[in-house]
Amino acid sequence: MNLKKMGLKTQQCLAAIAMSAVVYIAPAVADDFYDGKTLDVIVNYDAGGNTDITARTLMQFMQKHIPGEPRIVVKNRAGAGGIVGTNYFGQAVRNDGLTVGVFSVALMPEMMGNDALTVSHGDFVFIGGIPEDTIFHLRKGVGVEKATDIFELDAPIKTAGHGPVNMKDLILRAAMDLLEVDYQHVTGFQSSGKIRGAILKSDVDMSADSMTGYASRVKPNLVDEGHSIPLFSLGTPTEDGHLAASPGTLDGVPTFDEFYEAKFGKKPSGPTYDVLRTVAQVRSTSLRAVFLPKGSPQEAVDTLRAAFQATTEDPEYRAEFMKISGFDLVALPGEEAEVRLATLLNTDQKIIDILKSYAAEGAR
Repeated sequence: MNLKKMGLKTQQCLAAIAMSAVVYIAPAVADDFYDGKTLDVIVNYDAGGNTDITARTLMQFMQKHIPGEPRIVVKNRAGAGGIVGTNYFGQAVRNDGLTVGVFSVALMPEMMGNDALTVSHGDFVFIGGIPEDTIFHLRKGVGVEKATDIFELDAPIKTAGHGPVNMKDLILRAAMDLLEVDYQHVTGFQSSGKIRGAILKSDVDMSADSMTGYASRVKPNLVDEGHSIPLFSLGTPTEDGHLAASPGTLDGVPTFDEFYEAKFGKKPSGPTYDVLRTVAQVRSTSLRAVFLPKGSPQEAVDTLRAAFQATTEDPEYRAEFMKISGFDLVALPGEEAEVRLATLLNTDQKIIDILKSYAAEGAR
């Protein structure tokens, strides 16, 4: 199966689900389950990063939609590109409904069988998911004024990510390889906030941020201050095997495919492009997700799923999300997120082998 077929298979599966679920009636929830309690929120990246921004904003608004309005306490457990927090959540958190995870989903390590990830996303209960596109940006100090200047640089640029099997690292390396731009990749940063700090200190030159991170942190602190410029967006996989503009993509910023075609006069293809498209499939499915541990009380699952849906339909939250992310919110209910990610975990082995090989090269 190739990526074109994988995307088609995913869409056919979701279409079948949509057709069968003509009417959805939310289950009754317990009004007193969270009354007088504290709800701990585990975030698998550092404070100030893109995941942290999304998590804190979501939970701030979600609190009022949870009957009993429990006290919300956010705890950051960063490391290894989100793996440390994910492992902690799967191994150490009690399934009493009083701890949720708001993560950047560490699905790539699981897809590739990375030994560092010791738990499975299949053991989590999905409360909801938020897909987002990605914007690549470059420090102007390397000698660029416009995006296409990247093709004329004399020295390699330093790209920055979180870990060899992290989605950010994979798409940065894949994009630069496909564009035939000379680069040195620096990894191990615990959050996007730390990467932005390194860019300001000229320690690294380029990275890629979710729309939330770009609109709320990169644009005001790097682009508007004259330090960096946007290059291109990742895009969303299409049935014809390419990447198209996602909803809300920044005006004037091309997709990767458009940027590539401007240089080479043809559309990208090949194994490295398969890496890029696979990561895009994950990010456009559910870049951020809210979880409960498997075995959590059904009252907690039903209550939080209802609260997530109410929050993502709340005009005040949607306006705040637009403010911090730069695009209109697209949210997935927990049941749909589970189906989509289960499909991704069944990605064709040939694609998985390509991903493993590419990640191994980045670890050397």
